[in-house]
Amino acid sequence: MEKVKDFRGIKGHLGVFREETAKAERIGFAGVPGVCTPFAQLFAYAVRDKENLFIPSTDFERARTLELTDYGVELGEVNPGRVDVLVLLGGLSMPGIGSDIEDVKELVGKALKDDGKLMGLCYMDMFRKAGWYDLLDFDCVINADIEGFVLRKQE
Repeated sequence: MEKVKDFRGIKGHLGVFREETAKAERIGFAGVPGVCTPFAQLFAYAVRDKENLFIPSTDFERARTLELTDYGVELGEVNPGRVDVLVLLGGLSMPGIGSDIEDVKELVGKALKDDGKLMGLCYMDMFRKAGWYDLLDFDCVINADIEGFVLRKQE
């Protein structure tokens, strides 16, 4: 994998995602329920003009639409179907909560159209740490690092 672009902040993160999915009509986000779901909802909001799905872990048959509502993006009806871009979320590669790599490969074969794009979307370089760069044929990986601090009122 070769680094081709830097970005900063949420706006930059969502912007590069929009760029990488510009030609897609149907996007599937596969991730760990609960942990990855809000990330799928956030990124689906950035591409709300497209059809978006959330695939719980690697269970393609249970894929649900991600629908824009008055409350933001919410899970809709069950609606599996092949996608132009399959986004693997980093939680899938996390030890103890993620999915077996063979199940992920099977999902790629089921969910991604033949001319589709396999994308990774993760934090803290999870896919590299899990060795997935060598195990999957990613077309693109978008990685971000999270830094932070806590403030408290002094008494």
